Amino acid sequence: MKATLAMDIQLVDLKAQYETIDSEIQQNLQAVLNGCDFVLGSSVESFEKEFAEYLGTDHVVSCANGTDGLILALKAAGIRAGDEVITTPFTWISTVFAITHVGATPVFVDIDPGTYIIDVEKIKKAVTPKTAAILPVHLYGQCAPMDQIMAIA
Repeated sequence: MKATLAMDIQLVDLKAQYETIDSEIQQNLQAVLNGCDFVLGSSVESFEKEFAEYLGTDHVVSCANGTDGLILALKAAGIRAGDEVITTPFTWISTVFAITHVGATPVFVDIDPGTYIIDVEKIKKAVTPKTAAILPVHLYGQCAPMDQIMAIA
């Protein structure tokens, strides 16, 4: 007989987080559905304008999904074939797909086992003359240590 070990490790309670904003999301979703302008409509235009103001920038371009956003960001940064992009393997496939889509090569750096976020010390060791970008991943409500990552970049 083979023994099995089952563990339930809760990293973040997404349901509890969602419940705090559920009514606001439902109200706004219903307004978009009632307006029937799902693509490039007034809701998208309003979101882009408000988000640009929030960020203190002139323009924001929203995307259909995160993959498109990552691809656009890499292209805007000038990442191309022959470049290396440091990232973590502890991510959704879209992170790696975006890197390979622009022709670059992903270079994997392991996570900090305490936070599950890319390990800054390991980023330092992975940088080569071909490194063109570092693409961190923010997970479970935790942001990657961007000040430290930007200092390396």
